[in-house]
Amino acid sequence: MSRNAAPVAFALTTVAAVAAVIVAALVLPERVPTHFGATGDADDWSSRAGAVTFLALLTAGMAGMFAAFARGSARMSMEWVNVPHKQRWIEAGLEAELRRRLREDLLLFGAGTNVLVLSTTLAVIQAARSGADALPWWWVTVFALWLVATIAHAVFMQRVRYRLERVVR
Repeated sequence: MSRNAAPVAFALTTVAAVAAVIVAALVLPERVPTHFGATGDADDWSSRAGAVTFLALLTAGMAGMFAAFARGSARMSMEWVNVPHKQRWIEAGLEAELRRRLREDLLLFGAGTNVLVLSTTLAVIQAARSGADALPWWWVTVFALWLVATIAHAVFMQRVRYRLERVVR
């Protein structure tokens, strides 16, 4: 993967998620379904202002959290880092590479979360404007894909990405 791929993916998905909130502010009706039960049907509603405020805080909060963690990974205590063979990475003089990978992974998880937040905003817009007051079918698919991709990347990190043998040859 290109060293710029994760920051670019994070930036693009953040912009898209913010744009969706702006669209929501412009197109949502006054009454917006904001909570959905297990069947996907709305079981709670909010005003447009309340829904947009929540979506804006969710979008900014998630993107801000991942950006802060990624930025902080360069100087955080290694005590907080949990990767396979951490001590061997440090002893091999590869702490900078370890931190670079951590930053990249945090930004990739952030990009994935941005896609989930973006899809949630679009699903709320569709539910509110369609009059169906139900989550669209595709949102469950996006959620399932996000979950599978997150688990797959976590397993990849644990089993492959942080194996020191892949770096030192």
